[in-house]
Amino acid sequence: TPDACRFISESELRFLRENVPKRGEAGKRAAGASSESNWLGMPPRLLLQPGLWAVFLAHIAFNFGAYYMTNWNPTYYAEVLHVAPSDAKLHLMMPHIANLASKSLNPTLVAEVDRRGFSLLTSRRLFTAAGFAGATLAMVPVHRFRFASPWVSTILFSIANACFGLAPSGFKSNYLDITVSYVGVISGYGNTLGTVASWVGPQLVAFILQRVQSWDVVLAVVGLVNVLAAVNYVRNATVTPIESSSARSEGHAKTQ
Repeated sequence: TPDACRFISESELRFLRENVPKRGEAGKRAAGASSESNWLGMPPRLLLQPGLWAVFLAHIAFNFGAYYMTNWNPTYYAEVLHVAPSDAKLHLMMPHIANLASKSLNPTLVAEVDRRGFSLLTSRRLFTAAGFAGATLAMVPVHRFRFASPWVSTILFSIANACFGLAPSGFKSNYLDITVSYVGVISGYGNTLGTVASWVGPQLVAFILQRVQSWDVVLAVVGLVNVLAAVNYVRNATVTPIESSSARSEGHAKTQ
């Protein structure tokens, strides 16, 4: 137990005593939550909360856009830029290196935003919107530079993937804000929807290329999905647990 731990500090023990419910209280709380849950793992009314779908739709758009590059860049370099696979390896690596560098900077950037006095909700919106908007601005014009050096396309793809590295500090972190009792369930739903998008995305790109035969249209579709997800997130994101929001809405309705 924490009380028997020889290296735990007094402040840590005090935090646990104040914030972690005792075993009996935790059981009652879980029983109360499960009584209104069903096979969905949570009350259906909570699934209708706009703040929840702001996160889900951002996750779908993120997987569609970020994995577009992973799945289709090898084809793009070979068929459009005419770069042989043996020569494209560095070009294909650079976006992922940029993404890793961006993610490494995220803790510093989040701390700086917090230091400047921005609220948690503003921070979530800022990183999500900046990530999607930056990726869109960098990715959409790529095909226009197909006759330039392949490094121009590589730089643009790298900027886009670096921006995709910023977005999770917004909407993915938001999974921990929007619920107290159903974090695992909601994260499971979000990851499932994101995985579906990762599968549907390449099929959609293949369909567009077969019917329209235009990489400009493909990139425009990816950009449009990013923009719509960012706008929806900025409008509907919340850091208030959906259980609390739903309870307040029901209480307000009863007073009408």
